[in-house]
Amino acid sequence: MTKYAHIIWDFNGTLMDDAPLCLNVMNGMLVEGGLPPMTAERYAEIFDFPVSVYYQRAGWDLEKTPFEPLSDAFMAGYHAKKLTCQLRPGAVETLRRNQQAGLPQSVISAAQQSMVRELVDHYGIGEYFVSVRGLDNHHAAGKVAIGVQWVEELGIDPKTILMVGDTVHDYEVAQAMGVDCVLVYSGHHARARLAATGAPVVDRLDEIEF
Repeated sequence: MTKYAHIIWDFNGTLMDDAPLCLNVMNGMLVEGGLPPMTAERYAEIFDFPVSVYYQRAGWDLEKTPFEPLSDAFMAGYHAKKLTCQLRPGAVETLRRNQQAGLPQSVISAAQQSMVRELVDHYGIGEYFVSVRGLDNHHAAGKVAIGVQWVEELGIDPKTILMVGDTVHDYEVAQAMGVDCVLVYSGHHARARLAATGAPVVDRLDEIEF
């Protein structure tokens, strides 16, 4: 018996293993802009939402180089290689097991909804979700608003909902929604940053107790 009535998944990083791609694309931009590239450890320490903050931490002077063109350049590089990424180990098995247990699942993402929908279809996992929701742009400002709205639409006790994410922002979204949260270590945030939230942190999706 599951103790939850609904599972809300983050997508990028949580279900899709894309941290190495994000680092590679940004490092290419940094080198082209005459800035030093980052290590994976540095990336996991500074990546954040809204991502404009992360761009500044990475070395960009947003007064000299506006955020929007940088974001556009990053997304162009990301789109070019995104289909080379794989789902996280155990993702499909976990989604299938929840579905077979009669546990409804959905996705909320700080990425553009059209891209998330494309990726869900590419990986052939759309059947597992009753809803897939993202932003109407690709500037990744955050997803608190869409998360709160989705919980309102679900119309069930938030204490019966579990949010699964991979960043501190996912924990913040879960707090805003009033739902439980589990974080998976994906490489987007350092493990210490995840642990500092107080939420359970796992290495694999199939470790989560639903």
